[in-house]
Amino acid sequence: MLWSQTDRFFSFNIDNDLYFLSDYYYSSGIFFQWGKKKETTKDSLSRYRLWELGQEMYTPSDRYSENTADYDYPYGGWSFVKYTQWREHTPNAQYLYGIQVGVTGDWSLARWMQNNYHKTVLGLPFNAWVDQQPEAVHVNLLTAYFYQKPLSQFLTFESQFYSRLGTQRIDAGSRLGFNLGRTSVLNKGDNPYSGNTFGEGIYLGVNASYVAHDYMLSGSMFNDEAPFVVENNQQRLIIEAGFARRTPAWKLLMLFSSRSKDTPVQNKKNHLYLNFTISRLF
Repeated sequence: MLWSQTDRFFSFNIDNDLYFLSDYYYSSGIFFQWGKKKETTKDSLSRYRLWELGQEMYTPSDRYSENTADYDYPYGGWSFVKYTQWREHTPNAQYLYGIQVGVTGDWSLARWMQNNYHKTVLGLPFNAWVDQQPEAVHVNLLTAYFYQKPLSQFLTFESQFYSRLGTQRIDAGSRLGFNLGRTSVLNKGDNPYSGNTFGEGIYLGVNASYVAHDYMLSGSMFNDEAPFVVENNQQRLIIEAGFARRTPAWKLLMLFSSRSKDTPVQNKKNHLYLNFTISRLF
């Protein structure tokens, strides 16, 4: 059976800092996302089921040293599956809720993935991966609310309020910014059908959060098994700028991020990385 338009999608999504000739802190993220519109007879508002398979990697700036006294960030890998329900509340407001289940340590395969990529693709030696955050199973509960306010035909104020509660991270935050153009740059809740006008768009905004707990920095809340931990910066800020192009069958997105320190011991003042997302719309 052929899929109908505005019915399903598949996205490939990657974060990386190598474009700025760096490879540390939040070093890389790779995500596969897919979703399907739910059939409903109650009203005309859209509803989607969304899934994601992802992996994140974290490294210190001195990634070849085997002495943790040289580290300004713990090694860490986090691989997960995520399921969310995405719903329109009004044409300019949406919300989601969901669950994220994953593993850290060598169970995440992050060390294996990064070192083999560095060796076979980049021709670099293996990273040390000494005293990485321990192997553990984690569960996070997720919520988010999105609101857009059109200011003119091509200018929109966009906002997102989100929270996460779990063993891997506890945080809450907001993204606030302005979108110029015919299409929305940000995929609200990783749903490329949100802001579905065809054309181009430019976005500039900030992402401010309060992080009460971050396993990738401080280890478990329930034990002291992590061999190397650092202090968590609870207040964090990311400056974001992006561009997107949307056609009936595709959406291409590029988002630049300048991220403040996750921990006060970081040697670098901030961290720059890019996100590229390509979505196939069916």
